[in-house]
Amino acid sequence: MKNKIDVSIIIPVYNAAATIGCLVNKILSENHVAIELIVVDDGSTDGTGSIVRQIHDDRLILIEQANQGVYAARNTALALHQGEWVIFLDADDDIADGFIEKRWQAASALQADVMIFNGWHSDADHHYRRAVHRKQPYGAILSGHEWIRHCVTRREWPHYLWLQMVRSSYVRQHSLRFQPGRSHKDILWTVHLAASNGRFCVLDVKDYIYISTKTSITHRPDYYDVRAISYVEVIAEIIELAEQNKKIKVFLYRHALVEARHFLGLYRNRVGDKSGMKDYFKANIFAAHLFRGISSFSDVFFFIKLLGKLF
Repeated sequence: MKNKIDVSIIIPVYNAAATIGCLVNKILSENHVAIELIVVDDGSTDGTGSIVRQIHDDRLILIEQANQGVYAARNTALALHQGEWVIFLDADDDIADGFIEKRWQAASALQADVMIFNGWHSDADHHYRRAVHRKQPYGAILSGHEWIRHCVTRREWPHYLWLQMVRSSYVRQHSLRFQPGRSHKDILWTVHLAASNGRFCVLDVKDYIYISTKTSITHRPDYYDVRAISYVEVIAEIIELAEQNKKIKVFLYRHALVEARHFLGLYRNRVGDKSGMKDYFKANIFAAHLFRGISSFSDVFFFIKLLGKLF
């Protein structure tokens, strides 16, 4: 029988040859917690898989598949992971020393279903840092619904997957999976994670460094339309979930309206096919649903602007 695994770490990679070796070795240097590290190479063409194969450690699992996107890669790993807890990392970021063990100790002590940690936004040279979030209920144990209410009310929605440490039994109990797509579906994962209403705990432990680079795919001009389509899908799914959850319905409508702000920013300044994008938005989202998310004068002005641009 296999030894018990405390934490599964899942890293989807695509053309990450420059960074993946360093991150994998840093994770595998931790020896005080039982881990498995699942790297899913999603069709890389730069030798990423070869670099991982050169690292010999029984705790390392490499899966190579044709390019299907980051969310499909995470689903592949989710289907076979064995750890009591699961963490999702990005291949081009950095972690604090003892990252896995310290998170595991905190999660074990607090016995939550979902732990939300903190982190740093940083530039590629580590010259600039700012905290990922500042308004969370640090140290409190609260339900997923309470966390949604807090995040929406404070207008701070920390949906980044690398902030999270999730109990695997909670994932399986609620059949949580990533929805297909190319961008922004981590928002939906986090919404469903919280809507399932488990025990949440947020700690102001800044143990992760999210490195923003100008060469990232999200900054490519040919990717803006993809991102805009993903936002439409996210907004439509949040609205649908609101219809199914009366206790948090109002807050989900409010969250949908916030994501509509992000969509409109892309639409006005970045999207290429504005006519096609307008039609896609109107085909998937009713203005009346977004109207239900209005909670301030600022929302009123934004809603009027949205109507003028799209409806």
